Amino acid sequence: MKGSAWSIAVTSIFFVAFSLPPAAVKARDADDRPVTIAAQSSKQKHLNACRARYRDCLRLNQIPSFECQFVYEDCVRNIV
Repeated sequence: MKGSAWSIAVTSIFFVAFSLPPAAVKARDADDRPVTIAAQSSKQKHLNACRARYRDCLRLNQIPSFECQFVYEDCVRNIV
Protein backbone atom coordinates (compact mmCIF):
# COMPACT_ATOMS: atom_id res chain seq x y z
CA MET A 1 0.00 0.00 0.00
CA LYS A 2 2.80 2.40 0.85
CA GLY A 3 4.53 1.80 -2.48
CA SER A 4 1.43 2.53 -4.57
CA ALA A 5 0.69 5.79 -2.68
CA TRP A 6 4.29 6.90 -3.24
CA SER A 7 4.17 6.12 -6.95
CA ILE A 8 0.88 7.99 -7.32
CA ALA A 9 2.35 11.04 -5.59
CA VAL A 10 5.49 11.01 -7.76
CA THR A 11 3.44 10.50 -10.93
CA SER A 12 1.18 13.40 -9.97
CA ILE A 13 4.15 15.71 -9.44
CA PHE A 14 5.64 14.81 -12.83
CA PHE A 15 2.27 15.22 -14.52
CA VAL A 16 1.81 18.72 -13.06
CA ALA A 17 5.39 19.76 -13.85
CA PHE A 18 5.29 18.63 -17.48
CA SER A 19 1.76 19.82 -18.18
CA LEU A 20 2.61 23.51 -17.66
CA PRO A 21 2.16 25.51 -20.84
CA PRO A 22 5.35 26.83 -22.48
CA ALA A 23 4.08 30.40 -22.04
CA ALA A 24 4.43 30.07 -18.27
CA VAL A 25 8.09 29.16 -18.65
CA LYS A 26 8.74 31.98 -21.12
CA ALA A 27 7.06 34.53 -18.86
CA ARG A 28 9.30 33.49 -15.99
CA ASP A 29 12.44 33.73 -18.14
CA ALA A 30 11.42 37.12 -19.58
CA ASP A 31 11.67 38.68 -16.12
CA ASP A 32 15.44 38.14 -16.07
CA ARG A 33 16.13 40.42 -19.05
CA PRO A 34 15.30 43.84 -17.52
CA VAL A 35 17.48 43.06 -14.53
CA THR A 36 20.45 42.45 -16.82
CA ILE A 37 19.88 45.67 -18.75
CA ALA A 38 19.39 47.75 -15.62
CA ALA A 39 22.62 46.56 -14.05
CA GLN A 40 25.12 48.81 -15.83
CA SER A 41 28.58 49.32 -14.48
CA SER A 42 29.50 52.72 -13.09
CA LYS A 43 32.03 53.06 -15.89
CA GLN A 44 29.30 52.61 -18.52
CA LYS A 45 27.05 55.13 -16.76
CA HIS A 46 29.88 57.66 -16.67
CA LEU A 47 30.64 57.07 -20.36
CA ASN A 48 26.97 57.60 -21.23
CA ALA A 49 27.02 60.87 -19.26
CA CYS A 50 30.10 62.01 -21.19
CA ARG A 51 28.39 61.25 -24.48
CA ALA A 52 25.32 63.20 -23.38
CA ARG A 53 27.52 66.14 -22.39
CA TYR A 54 29.16 66.06 -25.82
CA ARG A 55 25.77 65.98 -27.59
CA ASP A 56 24.57 68.91 -25.46
CA CYS A 57 27.71 70.85 -26.32
CA LEU A 58 27.06 70.38 -30.03
CA ARG A 59 23.37 71.23 -29.70
CA LEU A 60 23.82 74.43 -27.69
CA ASN A 61 26.36 75.98 -30.11
CA GLN A 62 27.93 78.05 -27.30
CA ILE A 63 31.47 77.09 -28.30
CA PRO A 64 32.87 75.96 -31.65
CA SER A 65 32.01 72.35 -32.45
CA PHE A 66 35.65 71.20 -32.60
CA GLU A 67 36.07 72.24 -28.95
CA CYS A 68 33.21 69.94 -27.92
CA GLN A 69 35.58 67.07 -28.62
CA PHE A 70 37.83 68.37 -25.84
CA VAL A 71 34.85 68.43 -23.46
CA TYR A 72 34.25 64.76 -24.25
CA GLU A 73 37.94 63.80 -23.94
CA ASP A 74 38.27 65.55 -20.57
CA CYS A 75 35.18 63.75 -19.31
CA VAL A 76 36.35 60.33 -20.53
CA ARG A 77 39.83 60.86 -19.10
CA ASN A 78 38.37 60.92 -15.58
CA ILE A 79 36.71 57.50 -15.85
CA VAL A 80 38.20 55.11 -13.31
